Amino acid sequence: MSHTVIRVSQIRSAGPKRRGGVIFSGRAVSDSGEIIEEGTLYVVVARHDVIDAGLVEPGQWWRVAGDMTEQVRIVNNYKYREWQVAAVTAELVRPSGQHLIALMAHSPAFAGVGMVKARRLWDRFGERLYELLETGDVDTLSSVLTVDVARQAVAAWTRLQDTKTLQWLHTHGFPVELGKKLIAFFGKDTSTAIEADPYRLLSFCAGWREVDLLALDYFKVGLDDRRRLRGAVEEALYRVIAAGNTATSIYGLKSRLAQLLGSQRSSKEWQRLVSDVIDEGPEHASFAVGPTGLIHPVGPLVLEMTIAGAIADRLRERNTCRLLTSDNVETVIAEYESTLPYTLTLEQKAAVQLAAAWGFAIVVGGAGVGKTTVLKTLYQVYDAAGVTLHQIALAGSAARRMSEVTGRPASTITAFLQKVNSVDLTRQIVIVVDDASMLDVITMSKLCEVLPPHVRILLAGDSSQLMPVGLGLILHALVDIPDMPVVELTAVKRYGSLIASAAQDVRAGRWPNLSTNLKDSISFLPCKQDGITNFVVSLYDAAPVETKILCAKRSGPDGVKAINYACQVRYTHNGEHLVIWNEEFEQQQGTGLYLHDLVTCNRDRWDVGIQNGSLGRIVSIEEVPFIESDDNELGKVLGSIRWDDGVVRPLYESMLDDLELGYGITVHDAQGSQWPIVIVPLTANRVLDRTLIYAAITCARTKVILVGDPAAAKAAVEALPKSYYRQTGLKIWLAQALAV
Repeated sequence: MSHTVIRVSQIRSAGPKRRGGVIFSGRAVSDSGEIIEEGTLYVVVARHDVIDAGLVEPGQWWRVAGDMTEQVRIVNNYKYREWQVAAVTAELVRPSGQHLIALMAHSPAFAGVGMVKARRLWDRFGERLYELLETGDVDTLSSVLTVDVARQAVAAWTRLQDTKTLQWLHTHGFPVELGKKLIAFFGKDTSTAIEADPYRLLSFCAGWREVDLLALDYFKVGLDDRRRLRGAVEEALYRVIAAGNTATSIYGLKSRLAQLLGSQRSSKEWQRLVSDVIDEGPEHASFAVGPTGLIHPVGPLVLEMTIAGAIADRLRERNTCRLLTSDNVETVIAEYESTLPYTLTLEQKAAVQLAAAWGFAIVVGGAGVGKTTVLKTLYQVYDAAGVTLHQIALAGSAARRMSEVTGRPASTITAFLQKVNSVDLTRQIVIVVDDASMLDVITMSKLCEVLPPHVRILLAGDSSQLMPVGLGLILHALVDIPDMPVVELTAVKRYGSLIASAAQDVRAGRWPNLSTNLKDSISFLPCKQDGITNFVVSLYDAAPVETKILCAKRSGPDGVKAINYACQVRYTHNGEHLVIWNEEFEQQQGTGLYLHDLVTCNRDRWDVGIQNGSLGRIVSIEEVPFIESDDNELGKVLGSIRWDDGVVRPLYESMLDDLELGYGITVHDAQGSQWPIVIVPLTANRVLDRTLIYAAITCARTKVILVGDPAAAKAAVEALPKSYYRQTGLKIWLAQALAV
């Protein structure tokens, strides 16, 4: 049995929620912290009765004893050796000091220290470092730092006065990231603030169970303590928000409280006291009770009131915001019609007149009703009136589609907000938001905050499409408000299409009569869940270039992850692997991507010219990655990707975290885009509803193949859409704003 001191570099595995046993890796070090054997990795496997997983973190030193065996492992086709220690005993020799290291490495006050020197200070002095900084021992600190940097570090420490706070966080085992947030908010009063009310931790992304256990066991808070009940109300409201709601009823709030504190049918004391705590809510500024009796958490309330105020400002100015006279608009429409092989419907003309007359307006309608024709005609009106147009959409795929069909530039909302300071907002401007059904209150409030009241806003979309992934409802809420400037297009222009007919049925909540014949333009092929992954890949194999797989969810056999991996195994897994250098193992390691893989970008990366939702294919891998220029922020060039705009761009190392396999994508990511063929796996799950199925069907130009459980799909179509159950307050605040 060997005894070894291991400096932890990585937690490989821990019990659920960091409880139970743990597996961690690191280097063997001497008592002074020197690495004993360069290139030798130790992996410690410890049962829960040897080490509690919640105690282990990178940077710590552990003295472990146990049998040691040499292991040969293969990761991503690379072989390496490591020593595995089956720990019988384990002793914490030196804590990680992560709170102090993080402070010195990231605070501008400690400029010149940095992560490497901060860690060296801790490795050299350990707990003594607090004392050295407190007493201003520049001479001793200078054995690691220069004299000037040591003096600056001492001066910064004196100014920040975080000694006791850091030690308190360290003693109580708070995670580093949580500690950073607490110090940033409370400063040197952190320990006092948390001891006074441990449930304040809920505001800093700590979980209810962990906070409640800490409060009850360590700080001895009573079960019926007002602080605990207020904390439970706060947690219940967080869960209301997490479900996408911006408001809840008293009954809904108490139902969530019962999940935290116990059944409403029990005799627990909280039931008698919680009403008083709820009454105190407005006093503590955590929520407000609206005019209809709904409870509105303060954060979403502020966002919705911002949106309501911005819309009300634009609705009040109807007499001054008309762009052209009605007759002049008719003239522009007629001139544009003369260039088309068809004429506009009365609904379409009404939509153009509406948008020209109001500073805020909405155009909605299902697939094939001519929303694009309305927009293209309306843009002629904007041009005639000298109005500058900005087309935006939530997803990059929707923005690209918008640009393709209108022939005008479009961007994501995120990109527009990033460049809004360079936009001359004093001019006549209109912001057209397409695919607006997925617009959430956070994004809409950001738009409303930066746009002056004279800037026109037009929302275009389909309220029968997917609701926002994020918080609240915008389009779904506004279209039902009386006197709101809304035109709904209902006349379907795409006649004779089985796809269009099925889409209209699903939109209306009717299950269409679908065949099982793959030759038809739309079909439903029954398939059991355990075989759906391979079945979908076999269907995709018939026409992979023209086909996109659209999934309802990310996990499970019918989810994006499983289907993407199966496609990768089918098409590219035996080819060239994209690898990078792994610092921990000191050798090459695979990235999970292969030459010719289809990939998608999951956030805007304007620094490399792509948007959230951009799709591409890896077309080359560099034999030796290289730095493209002196500006190394993007990292090494690993290869190249041909993106869906036809441009081949470098694949930088910094992009890896933003790339996912793209053979299949979620319906949410696909809404607003189209492909010749779509394959849609459908099984019973919590996100399935008619709007998702409708959105998926409308992404196809020539063929739709639904696969999976027809009974689950039929039930989802015939049930009310999930947006119906989302509680919001936008209507309430808009009515209030217009009444002023």
